[in-house]
Amino acid sequence: MTLLKTSFLLVILLFFLNCSGDKHSDQSMTDTRGQNYSRIISLSPSTTEILFALNLGDRVVGVTRFCNYPPGAKSKYQVGGYIDLNYEAIAVLKPDLVLILPEFDNVQSYLNEFGIHYQTVNNKTIDDILDGIETIGKTCNVEDRARQMIAEINSQINDIREKIKGLKKPRLLFSVMRNIGTGKLEEVYAAGGNTYFNEILNLAGAVNVLENEAATYPLLSAEGIIHLNPDFIIDIITGMDRKDFSIREIQNEWDCIPDVQAVRDQRIFVITADYAVIPGPRFILLLKDIARFVHPEIDWELK
Repeated sequence: MTLLKTSFLLVILLFFLNCSGDKHSDQSMTDTRGQNYSRIISLSPSTTEILFALNLGDRVVGVTRFCNYPPGAKSKYQVGGYIDLNYEAIAVLKPDLVLILPEFDNVQSYLNEFGIHYQTVNNKTIDDILDGIETIGKTCNVEDRARQMIAEINSQINDIREKIKGLKKPRLLFSVMRNIGTGKLEEVYAAGGNTYFNEILNLAGAVNVLENEAATYPLLSAEGIIHLNPDFIIDIITGMDRKDFSIREIQNEWDCIPDVQAVRDQRIFVITADYAVIPGPRFILLLKDIARFVHPEIDWELK
């Protein structure tokens, strides 16, 4: 594995670990609500997506290098990544507001030291994401727009709930990260019960085969997957991991465990979209993808 790919996997793993169920304080340094912030730095893809979805992109002056959506975010000044933030660049941009995740304690210390206003926005659960939209809406004086976005998302969730009501819930393995290109299964990390992805599966009408697993993202062996014997498998392969491989090649790597029901029935769904690993407002797209996959019997075009 190359050094570049190793670094990429480390960052993704840090993201997944940060999206466990452990709670942190979501209080900002000061009460930031209702002020006219015009120089905002966003230090996570999820808050960047919320800002742009609320039509606040013109107020954003800085983002991380992982903030690639929407396309307009790519034109903003990059202040580093999760583990190598450029504090000098943050200072040069002279932000009047910085949006951060609660677990960025070292960033909070820096912002406090230099008197920079910040707002922490959690993203570990679906409720956190919706609360984050509301918080940013209040902070940036676009509360009506935020309420409308939340209502639209909840409407789509309720529509899925109605469609799957009463249907059998298949058992599903959610692989969040693994080493690909070896022709076999290696380093398969799967979502446990205390995760944002477990919530998504429940809403989509599936049962996580690891819902009672104490570890947040356990590392599974091929033998462990055979023992779990899921009906369906979701395989998240995004960005750099996928560039040299076709979907079919990625799916074929599961053929080494042919006795697993999902493999035998060819019910392996590879998701390559970046929203699959960003717990922001586009989580609704991931929910729709999975619901359609596990419940093909539903006419999803009907209202």
